[in-house]
Amino acid sequence: MLGLAAAAGILMLQPTVRTIWFTFLSRRYIAHCTNENDKLWPEIVAPIFEPLVPVWTTIEPGVTMLLDPHDVVSREILMTGHWEPQTWQVMEPHVPVGGTFVDVGAHIGWYSLKAAKAVGPRGRVIAVEPDRDTLRKLRANIRASGVEAIVLVVPVACYDSETTLPFYSAPAANTGESSLYLDAASQGGPITAEYRVRARRLDDILREIGVTRVDALKIDVERAEVHVLKGAADTLDRFRPEISVEVDHANLQEVRLFMRSHGYAPKKLTESNTEYVPVSSPWQSSMAP
Repeated sequence: MLGLAAAAGILMLQPTVRTIWFTFLSRRYIAHCTNENDKLWPEIVAPIFEPLVPVWTTIEPGVTMLLDPHDVVSREILMTGHWEPQTWQVMEPHVPVGGTFVDVGAHIGWYSLKAAKAVGPRGRVIAVEPDRDTLRKLRANIRASGVEAIVLVVPVACYDSETTLPFYSAPAANTGESSLYLDAASQGGPITAEYRVRARRLDDILREIGVTRVDALKIDVERAEVHVLKGAADTLDRFRPEISVEVDHANLQEVRLFMRSHGYAPKKLTESNTEYVPVSSPWQSSMAP
């Protein structure tokens, strides 16, 4: 634990410097914990050190992000240096140098930035994100990481048709829950905003961009995954990417049936995401009884 003298010294610092020191020391503490319950200590004592503020942090070479210690995803990255590390370990072998990675529900860009490092300057990352506040953070993180030439931001929601839809911003404590569905966005508290967004089929987006290969596709869209997949049917059939999708329990059976109809099978459940891999051609799947 932090000594009393060190804690008192941190409290005297300006908010930005205090936040940097607090998260640095917390990360070191968590890294040496052997008991999972002990890892909660920084979160428990964090109120003592308020106000904590968003800080620019270089997590690793090529991944620099503005991270908010009050937001779930940002806080996890600040405290541990990772977000869903097992999922990325599963996906990374499918993101080759010169390849194309599509990130649907890119949020603040963790997967997009990791993928940009993997594909390199000859590769492409398509980051799709409709949340207007999150978009500002996503674009800023891409600039700060120096990968603007690799990552293309598409500011729409993916869906199964061209339309406009209501969008709900989740509370600041978990902006990753923002959604096309009110009940999904409000599960952590009252929504902070409601507005309409453009919705498009992923097939149309990639066709307009001129994408000629998709190696991996990540989908995290807070209960809209069935609509995203239906709007990406041609992408799945043409390019046969490896897919990681967070599936709401209510959509589980429909997602499985859709993926099976396009020649995909679930391979592994990692954290809250399911990895789907192609096991047969779409034509063979459509002919199966």
